[in-house]
Parts: sequence; C-alpha cells; structure tokens
Amino acid sequence: MSKGNFFKMFIKQPLVNASITPSSKRAARAMVRGLDLGQMKYIVELGPGTGVFTDILAERLPDDCKVLLIELEESYIENLQGKYDNRFEIVQCSACELEELLSERGIKSVDLVISGLPFNMPEEVKTKLQATLLTLTNSGTRMRWFTYFPWLMKKHYEQFNLYRASFVAWNFPPMWIYAVN
Repeated sequence: MSKGNFFKMFIKQPLVNASITPSSKRAARAMVRGLDLGQMKYIVELGPGTGVFTDILAERLPDDCKVLLIELEESYIENLQGKYDNRFEIVQCSACELEELLSERGIKSVDLVISGLPFNMPEEVKTKLQATLLTLTNSGTRMRWFTYFPWLMKKHYEQFNLYRASFVAWNFPPMWIYAVN
C-alpha cells in the first residue's frame, strides 16, 4: 500500500488510522527491542495495517514460529496477501474474535501479541478483546502496542500491568510503545 493510499485511509477513518503515514522501520525495530524472537513459537498481530511490524517479524522469526495476523480493513488485507511466507496466516475479522480464533486453531500458548489497534474502539469490541488479552498476559504472554496519545490510551488499559517500553521520536507522529510482561 502506498503512502498516498495510507493517507486516504486516514482521511476516511481518522479515529481508526490516527496517522497520515505508516509507522517507520525505526518504530518496528523499537516494537520488538528486548524480545527474544528466536525462541517464540506463536505470535498474534492485531491490526497489522501495512505490515511494518510484520516485516520485522518476517525477518527475525525462526522458521517454526507461526504468526496470526488479524486485520479488519479489506484494503490492508489485499496488501498483506502474498507478501509473507507460510508462517503467516491472515484473517479478516474483528480482533474481538481472538479467543475463538485461537481455540479453532488449538493454540493454548501465545508468546507475543503486537497491537496496532486504536484505543478508541467500540466498547463491546474493547471489552471482549481486553478480557482475552488479560487472560493471555496473566498466563505469560508478552504484549506490545503503540500509541500517539499515551495520556489518553492509559485510561483504556488500566487493568493491565503496563509500562513504557520505548519512545520513538523519529516516527511521524512520534510514538510511545507500551508493554506487558
């Protein structure tokens, strides 16, 4: 997806796409900094969008690691298809279906969840998704997500034991990365 198309998505849905340009490669490196990706077996990426974070996973993950990409926006799905090898499964649906998707695949353990989702999602989606994410993180799953508005985001994730993992000034807009575990 071109930067022009990404900008069109921002104009179309500014509350969903909070930026006019995709995240930088520097942001992607910061998202996985400090994680031992070589030891991971199963990762979930929520809202991969253009695939900036997915690209770094594709470069650094071992051959036996599987990644479930959950994306709702059809135009992003088209961009992701055919871009990654058989370690990556792309599913078009709401992230609130995460628990069902893991159950259908027989996945009992998730090493990492990376999220590019906005914090201002509909309440029924947020409630269901966060319950699943709490279950996962309480059983040892690591989680990373980013925001451009940490003072707003934090109140939506009060129940998580989160900490600021990184600040990426050289991203437009500047990005804060938060982590659990």
